Amino acid sequence: MNWKKLETFKKISTYKSFNHASKVLKKSQSSFSRDIMSLEKDLGFKLFIRHMKNGIQLTEKGNALLKVVNEFDTNLSLFKN
Repeated sequence: MNWKKLETFKKISTYKSFNHASKVLKKSQSSFSRDIMSLEKDLGFKLFIRHMKNGIQLTEKGNALLKVVNEFDTNLSLFKN
């Protein structure tokens, strides 16, 4: 697990869609998918429930991880300043 994958997870969570996130961030959807699959494998649980028409939804553990990632990101920003 690395910070890049966690940032990818955070971005996809924000946009609620792999496709939308890939367009906004100008990164391939397949690259996002690979990062998330790798992160899920590292963690041992699914982060998203994927819906064909409605995009994605965070799992319970995905929601918990997002809170931790957001807190860490905030603290890191405060530390840098």
